Amino acid sequence: MKRLAVYLAVTFGLTWGLMIPAGIALGTFAHGESSSPVMMGLIALSMFFPLVGALVANLVSAPEGRIDLAVRPRVKQSIGSYLLAWFVPAAITLLGDVVFFALNPQWFDPTMNSSLQAIAAAAGQSADQLTAQMPPVPVTLAMTLALSLAVAPFINMIPAFGEEVGWRGMLFPTLAEHMSERAAALASGVIWGLWHAPAIAMGHNYGMGYAGFPVAGILTMTLLCTAMACCLSYLRKRSESVWPCALAHGAFNAIANVGLGFCSVGTTLYGPTPLGLVAGIPLIVLGAVSLWRLSPLRSA
Repeated sequence: MKRLAVYLAVTFGLTWGLMIPAGIALGTFAHGESSSPVMMGLIALSMFFPLVGALVANLVSAPEGRIDLAVRPRVKQSIGSYLLAWFVPAAITLLGDVVFFALNPQWFDPTMNSSLQAIAAAAGQSADQLTAQMPPVPVTLAMTLALSLAVAPFINMIPAFGEEVGWRGMLFPTLAEHMSERAAALASGVIWGLWHAPAIAMGHNYGMGYAGFPVAGILTMTLLCTAMACCLSYLRKRSESVWPCALAHGAFNAIANVGLGFCSVGTTLYGPTPLGLVAGIPLIVLGAVSLWRLSPLRSA
């Protein structure tokens, strides 16, 4: 239990200990994360704090208390897991977009005009000027999907690795020493979701204009993180490496916002990103399937 306690203390201590005072000082709890480039940089930096927590927890544990963080890539033995990690996030995200807009057709903007107007306003341009510079919508969508599938997952995999060494390399197997793999996956997901609480309170992922802010956002993030944790925990067990988890995490981050361009109201608590309550339905289903594939018994 010492290893678990140290990991949680360091990871939450670094993250909350930095972001809460910084959020107060920079005013992002009142005005949102996008009001401060510094805060957006700190949120990105915080992705490496679980890695620091895992390393410190192993360092202070006696040799017999340390754990294999599964940082060996094992590409040759786990090629199937890498392919799943690469392509399944895109399929789940796009399916979630379909579900979201099918249930909320009033928010579907096939011209992307709403998002272009928001981008133009932020850039100090007119929407007409920006539209004239943009390729046709089908070309824009094709380019976005190509980038999100071919390049961005591997770029995003690096910061995602910082999280995955902690959550799937340290936390999941440590919890599985004391409970079943299924319970460990669920518990690690709840902890992972709550770790995001300060960022959610700054409008990260859902904005700040929804009913029940920020508690409803924190609960939604925790639910969807738990579903994703089940998927990534199964991937960690299947591959015996955290690198497929990092690739899947990076792939989700790469394509998560593709539906926003077609949403007339921007990001909401319900979607169109896969962390929304409606757009996240396919992710929740996949998480349930992954949870069933994990063992109901303790792994150690």
